[in-house]
Amino acid sequence: MCAASRIGALNRQGMQALSEGNLANADFLLSQALRQAMSLGLSGFEAKIRNNLGLVCRLRGRTEEAVAHFSAALAHLEAKVGTGHRVYATIEGNLNAARTEAGARAPQ
Repeated sequence: MCAASRIGALNRQGMQALSEGNLANADFLLSQALRQAMSLGLSGFEAKIRNNLGLVCRLRGRTEEAVAHFSAALAHLEAKVGTGHRVYATIEGNLNAARTEAGARAPQ
């Protein structure tokens, strides 16, 4: 199996774990996929995986980390396809929701 196939499989397994409510395993699998994508410079994979990791972080209450993942995903996506892509709008929505949550959790 080539590196890209392994990364794709880890991403799918991570999202399957997320759909089953196993957030710890989803976090682990997606983090592995991200490390591999980054080491190979696969920015398209990195954007997708960072978005998925952002979703996991939000559900785990780690909103600041989610914001960082969504922001990085947008930067990679913008560099690759621009801001007009529908996936960009989806991730931007995820980022805005995470920022709102992070602001609500900040000490007053």
